[in-house]
Amino acid sequence: MKKLLIPLLLILFIGLSASAGCMMADSESQSAPMAAESVVVYDRNTAVESQVLYSDQKVIRDGWIRIQSKDARVASEEITAIAQRYNGRIQSLSLTSGGMMDGREQFSAHIVLRVPSDSFEAVMQEIESVGTLTQREVQSRDVTAEYTDLHAEKRALENQVNHLTDILGKAETVEEILKVQSAIDSAQQNLDRVTGRLKLLESQIDEATITVTVREGEPIGIDSGFSITSILNTGIAAFLFMIGIIIVAVFALLPLVVIGGIAWYIVKRGKS
Repeated sequence: MKKLLIPLLLILFIGLSASAGCMMADSESQSAPMAAESVVVYDRNTAVESQVLYSDQKVIRDGWIRIQSKDARVASEEITAIAQRYNGRIQSLSLTSGGMMDGREQFSAHIVLRVPSDSFEAVMQEIESVGTLTQREVQSRDVTAEYTDLHAEKRALENQVNHLTDILGKAETVEEILKVQSAIDSAQQNLDRVTGRLKLLESQIDEATITVTVREGEPIGIDSGFSITSILNTGIAAFLFMIGIIIVAVFALLPLVVIGGIAWYIVKRGKS
């Protein structure tokens, strides 16, 4: 009986081992689809979470203003002060000379401001009061969908980089390490691109852009620069112009005078 019991126990042990191996293989084969499914669910959840977190409307606002002013330089200083009063900043400012007119030099200014979006309308109205408004244009662009998608893509790429980094720590062969590292580099490059785009978008959302063009209008009356100085300058210019004409006339007629003098001398001598 004991001789039969030992072989039976061995057969039972081998059978249990084989069934356990099959169960482990089945569980491993099922783990991969479950992991892939969990990743898909995570991505979907990320998109849903992003829509909840960033449900507020995201708008980029741009404005363009053209005004006429008696003095473009003074107007530029006033516009700079307006931007600073609303915690804005001057992105660029250029003054261009348009030459002399009515005895004074004419200028035009081109200014680009960045101001907080919630102060956009107030700043626009104050700038319009600096001079005479000739053109006003406002453009609003809704970027809510793009903003939400970029946040979802960023979180997914961050998760991908972390997951690949864990896999890299478990890689054994050189080939595996190179493949995983290449995938990490590609994911990191995409993450940097998305992060940069997102920062630019957030900057444009937080700060509105206002472009101002200032031109000096044609002066009228006393404020036109028509002063004693301009009268004297105009008189001196006219006097010098007449002197120039006289000099040119003298040099133009001088050969005729010389020839006429010689002819008169010859005729007079012949008569005598």
